[in-house]
Amino acid sequence: MKRRTFLAAAPLAVLPGSGVAPAVPPHFAQEGTTDPLVALYHEWLSARREWRELAELPGNEDWTDPRSLAAEARESEAEDMMVALKPTSLEGIAALTALAWILVSPGNPNAEGFETAAQSYDCRVIASIWRACTGLEGYPVT
Repeated sequence: MKRRTFLAAAPLAVLPGSGVAPAVPPHFAQEGTTDPLVALYHEWLSARREWRELAELPGNEDWTDPRSLAAEARESEAEDMMVALKPTSLEGIAALTALAWILVSPGNPNAEGFETAAQSYDCRVIASIWRACTGLEGYPVT
């Protein structure tokens, strides 16, 4: 699968009733947490957001712009570091849950068939862990 296809299908969590995906869950403040997974999660989200923005640049349809490649490398590095660490907080567990959500990938929340895909057993388990760790409704913020 090509990266554009993957990220286009990758879900962005939407808070119910808002129609907007937050940058990070409201209570995922980096300050004061000792769980390194939370900082890595912020870096991962930032890299993914940057890559999406750069993917829309004219002439970057094949994502070879050095900035796209750098954002992709940052995302990949953050993912590798996230899976290498043991979470020490509910926020850290939620961060890993967001990564798991992307790996299971029910698709884009605005796409036809998303709700059906999101009801798969794998997705329901991941979403349940996310809700338990964050207190948020909806799907993991990715």
